[in-house]
Amino acid sequence: MKKKKLRMAVDTAMTVLLPCLMAYSLIGEAFHEITGVAMLGLFIGHHILNHSWCKGLFRGRYSPYRAFLTAVNLLLCIVMACLPCSGITMSKHLFKFLPTEGFSSTARTVHLLCSYWGFALMSLHLGLHGDAMLKKKPTWLAIAAGAASLYGVVAFIRRELPLYMTLRSQFVFFDYAEPRVFFFADYLAILVLFATVGYGIGKALKGKGK
Repeated sequence: MKKKKLRMAVDTAMTVLLPCLMAYSLIGEAFHEITGVAMLGLFIGHHILNHSWCKGLFRGRYSPYRAFLTAVNLLLCIVMACLPCSGITMSKHLFKFLPTEGFSSTARTVHLLCSYWGFALMSLHLGLHGDAMLKKKPTWLAIAAGAASLYGVVAFIRRELPLYMTLRSQFVFFDYAEPRVFFFADYLAILVLFATVGYGIGKALKGKGK
């Protein structure tokens, strides 16, 4: 039971940090670096707590759901390996003592791409585990998730995430005059959107497996 509660605490902390990391210019570069290090620590802790998944990768039969979940998880691991490497290369505060001159341009491109794909993949991963995390799913929660997802589509387009995820734009626009609550509300809605999509895909693949 203690391990289950710890796992839930780690997962909750990672979910809370996700929108914060996407607001890097709004929260300040130094705080962004601290938050990034915290996210890396939580990600490592998450895998330690779920080490049985890693041990079982080459065991048992792969159902459609398990194959999709594994693909998402492996892509997420690649992204989460690239993020700290590129972030440390660009660091102006915590790791500025490291000799990383000459790599900042490439690191910036990698960090931008991985940031937005990491946000999407982590949200998708969250939804794929919806059944395990939420044993009881009241009607009001489904309605709220549906409404948030619809708004999430609008926010996804309005915040121009497709441009960043395809590197059609390598400069992220931040409206510094906008109240921070609007920014976080939009990214929370996008998170719910991807989580809902992940939940739906998971349900469909589980049904296909049966």
